[in-house]
Amino acid sequence: MLSELPLATLDPSELRELRETVRAAATESGYPEAVRGLESSPTGFDADLWRLLAEEIGLAAVGLPEGIGGLGGLAEILAVAEELGATLAAVPFVSSTVLAGQILAACGEPAAGYLERIAAGEVAGPAITDSLGRWDPEGISCTLVDNAVHGTVRFVPFGASADFLVVAARTDDGVAVVAVEAASATITPLPSLDFSRPSATATFNGALAVVLSTSGEQAVTDAVDITLLAVGADQLGGAQRCFDMTLDYIKVRKQFNREIGSFQAVKHRMADALMLVEMARSGLEKVTWGPADNLGAEASVIKAWGSDSYNALAAEAIQLHGGIGFTWEHDAHLYFRRARYDAAFLGDAVMHRERLARLLDW
Repeated sequence: MLSELPLATLDPSELRELRETVRAAATESGYPEAVRGLESSPTGFDADLWRLLAEEIGLAAVGLPEGIGGLGGLAEILAVAEELGATLAAVPFVSSTVLAGQILAACGEPAAGYLERIAAGEVAGPAITDSLGRWDPEGISCTLVDNAVHGTVRFVPFGASADFLVVAARTDDGVAVVAVEAASATITPLPSLDFSRPSATATFNGALAVVLSTSGEQAVTDAVDITLLAVGADQLGGAQRCFDMTLDYIKVRKQFNREIGSFQAVKHRMADALMLVEMARSGLEKVTWGPADNLGAEASVIKAWGSDSYNALAAEAIQLHGGIGFTWEHDAHLYFRRARYDAAFLGDAVMHRERLARLLDW
């Protein structure tokens, strides 16, 4: 899968401009502060921001095949995911463009029409996970019989806003990848700790499906691995933001007539935090600029480390901001929410350490 996805198509200066464009679009749309307003939203989806990013900037096509208007490769995917993670933008780039898009890209010509819809900005909901929100072929709950899907999938990202669903369904011959129009499924929104990362339950009662691949297990596995890298980039962007805003705060907050950043205990905590951030960055740069010998192992390492690091940085940001860090008005809790969501998405750190051990025959 990764051999078909270019590592990069932009040079470093162009990649930097892409980052600046994505960051500016999100911040000018009010993020991360705008996340608070999504608490009462029925979908948790910022359609206006996604329209800007997808249609005017072209982010919905990043990493997709050139034949359907796609652009960029892995470096571009990770750059976009990192900037969206830093701003907590409520858009389905990781779930629709990356996860669903990479699954469909591996299905070849039968999926071309659906890829074009994603590239145009439509939202695809990946319905592939087990009851705990992980990708586990043995845990697939949907079945495909006579081009009709039966079953229920929990934790479909942005499911309530999806135009169509990309479903992993079991058949007598293995795992099939099919597409189902959202109108043919029953979609039930789920409460989410992170207001900007909504999920839903999708129930299929004989929903008519378009079969895209009858042997899709490896396609989904490879797409999940690329998505884990994108989640790692989202975690890096959020963790870096937590570090930066905490560093800014300890330079101006005073106790005993001294900036608290001058206290040795605080310095040590910030040094530990920086190490977590830079180790996460190093892991992503390793896979960005050189082909991975074992994509699954690299993806699990990045997801496990990113989950632990982001959780730690988000908690440290709250603690070192003192009383204000616990308030609704401060952004610290918004990053804490995203850290928790990212840690659980597609399997937690414990699961990925166990997967790493299996992949490396430990």
